[in-house]
Amino acid sequence: MFKVIQNGKNRLDIEMSGKLDTEEMKIALDELLSKSENIENGKMLYEVVDYHLPSLGAIGIEFSRLPSMFGLIKKFN
Repeated sequence: MFKVIQNGKNRLDIEMSGKLDTEEMKIALDELLSKSENIENGKMLYEVVDYHLPSLGAIGIEFSRLPSMFGLIKKFN
């Protein structure tokens, strides 16, 4: 499970638990990108409840979206 909750103007709270598969990773990254669209100098709070490595397919999805993830990183301090 991967939840992204907007908490104020420039903060996202992210909760991760379990193992992400390919479809869950696509949804998680889409949600992360859409909810961070208007953020500048943002902050993130991660809550990792029960961590498992993502599936190989999910890791592939993550690598395929690296350019947009680098853009996302610039939005947060």
